Amino acid sequence: MKLPGNIGAALRAAAAYSMPFAAWRRPGGTVFEAVISCGATARRAVFAAGAAQPFFALNRFDSPDANISDAIVADIVLEGSALRYRNGETYASEPIDDAQHRIARAAAESAAESAPLRAGAGAERPKQTGEAGYRDLVARATAAIGDGAFRKVVTSRAEARPLAADHDLLALLETLAAKLPEAFVALVHLPGEGAWLVGTPESLLSVRNNRVSTVALAGTQWAKEDTAAGDVCWPDKIIEEQALVGSYIRGAFEAGGIHEFDERGPRTVRAANLVHLRSEFEADLARNPHAALDTLLRKLHPTSAVLGMPKKPAYDFLLEHEGYERGYYTGFLGPVGFDGATDLYVNLRTAQIIGDTAYLYVGGGIVGDSRPEVEWEETVQKTRTVGSIL
Repeated sequence: MKLPGNIGAALRAAAAYSMPFAAWRRPGGTVFEAVISCGATARRAVFAAGAAQPFFALNRFDSPDANISDAIVADIVLEGSALRYRNGETYASEPIDDAQHRIARAAAESAAESAPLRAGAGAERPKQTGEAGYRDLVARATAAIGDGAFRKVVTSRAEARPLAADHDLLALLETLAAKLPEAFVALVHLPGEGAWLVGTPESLLSVRNNRVSTVALAGTQWAKEDTAAGDVCWPDKIIEEQALVGSYIRGAFEAGGIHEFDERGPRTVRAANLVHLRSEFEADLARNPHAALDTLLRKLHPTSAVLGMPKKPAYDFLLEHEGYERGYYTGFLGPVGFDGATDLYVNLRTAQIIGDTAYLYVGGGIVGDSRPEVEWEETVQKTRTVGSIL
């Protein structure tokens, strides 16, 4: 699937004018959507009383309040080949201010041949962890588990990959969307911080049509293209881990005032060359009139799937031993308030792009009998999801 020419031209112009933007394709979707902010990123409450201007949320792994997110405010909304421009509390088909006019002119003058879109080179680059360092991290994690500090911890690392000299971020977005039709695929451009290219299989929280839903995702296996989901076997420890995550989500729903909900799964799902074990939770808000979605979000983020169990000691271990800042990796992102709906996704299978280098972020769940060499290889396999298109 391709971005319409005028939308691509608008996004290139936004980058040229140092305007933040996000472009995305929803799971199973057939069109790209995007927002451009004519100013800097803001801070917004994801769930707040009253109507608010739509925005694209991007929250960090270690955010002190999950409900307060970095926001790319929707001054210009792009869907399909249409552009809409913010005019107070509504949107118009024609631009209103000078910044909107600049983007509108670029979209109207879109040419078949355009300069490739690149990320800036000025952002702070993440510290990389090589094989020896990651194996040592896993060994320290299993030792802490043996000492009773926690049952599971999710370690991670960053790895640099050079980009082709002629790379184009919008072309990479299109390629990733074609590769991962059932994932949430996004490109987020942040002036001064580079760009993030994401192809995540995991929903954090969705609110639409007066219903709220989330998923529990556990376990990762490499699967051949012809392997059917029903043929995948899961070890007992993964099934137990999935049960623990499901139990935590039930508790989070209860804490958020949601006492009546449906649960489906677990079942095996595929994300490109990987398979996961997934359970789904959904509630009708009309049957839960005292639901507090901000409380639910705070309970869910960061999820145990990116942190461990119990969450607090696992989090403390990672801050002390992981050796780098995750930033937006294993945080969440997604559109908020568009047509009354909010869809947030865990930022997995992601790369931060700074200049001509992509930094792939990967990790894995560590339990008591995890072997460092096996866990290292799992992270190598996970780099292939996004790394294969670079």
